[in-house]
Amino acid sequence: MSSGRVEVSGRGAARRMRYVEGPLLPPGPGEARVRVRYAGVAYGDVMRRKGVLAPPFDFTPGYDVTGEIDEVGEATPLMAGQRVAVLMPLTGFGGYAQHVVVPASACVPIPDGVHAREALGLGLNAITALQVLTRVARVPEGGNVLVHGAAGGVGCAVLDIASQRGLRVYGTASAGKHHVVRERGGEPIDYRAVDFVSAVREQTGGRGVDVVIDGIGGEHLKKSAQALAPGGTLVALGVSGDVERGLGGVVGGLRHVLGAALRPGIRVRMYGITASPGCGPAACRADWAELMCALAAGKLRTPLIGAERALSRAEQAHALLEGGSITGKVVLKA
Repeated sequence: MSSGRVEVSGRGAARRMRYVEGPLLPPGPGEARVRVRYAGVAYGDVMRRKGVLAPPFDFTPGYDVTGEIDEVGEATPLMAGQRVAVLMPLTGFGGYAQHVVVPASACVPIPDGVHAREALGLGLNAITALQVLTRVARVPEGGNVLVHGAAGGVGCAVLDIASQRGLRVYGTASAGKHHVVRERGGEPIDYRAVDFVSAVREQTGGRGVDVVIDGIGGEHLKKSAQALAPGGTLVALGVSGDVERGLGGVVGGLRHVLGAALRPGIRVRMYGITASPGCGPAACRADWAELMCALAAGKLRTPLIGAERALSRAEQAHALLEGGSITGKVVLKA
């Protein structure tokens, strides 16, 4: 039998991705083979496709998947048919595939009542949001947060989780996406029409916010730091604003992180999935399980899926993500 997957054949545009067929591999001892139903599309996938922090070509991208186990190896405490979610950085990426073979320990059971598509919506983006709020920034009870790109995948997850926890959230977004920010419990700021630092200061009585979540990077980090209250925390999620300039842009972006950290009275933290202190593999699995249980119990909004494409049309999903018009998470149906 064969199984399909997406491969990136070389650095460059989305057309460098191709759908290929290969042998269906069996699981080894302690492993499970998962029939993937949904795979998440992340900006980190775009970065790797463009050659930033990329593994050797040809490689299969993909951070998070959901599906069901179709075969287990020896000494595996799981059963065929069990629905699971898997965070692929724990296994070397490779989520854009019909099947993945992973360590059984990487599998997180999906609770009854939660659809595989919804479970995926609570994957990479929502784990990131939860960990930034609770493990990295540790937003105080009743605190306030500013998140940039509030209508995107991570932004929507921050809005959902923060509002669920009683936090006040301000979110930058273009005017056409303000309805999404409001629907998810946030207060929108049109970054194209107003200075977001001035807007935050005005809405907080001049104090600023406890936490700023910035996934843009570069010079933007310095401005984000200006929106913080004394003792506040700036969390740098990534370098989306630097990736277009290649590896040199990424390195330059890291210099801006260090520059922001020199401002007296604030903390600066860099976040990376599975890599930040207190956010390792076990924490990621526990946080994903917590999010899915909260959804099953009706304590968390259904995650926003902004676009879905077939696995064989991964290049379309990347184009949508890069175009900036999509709200919420982009997924592939396998």
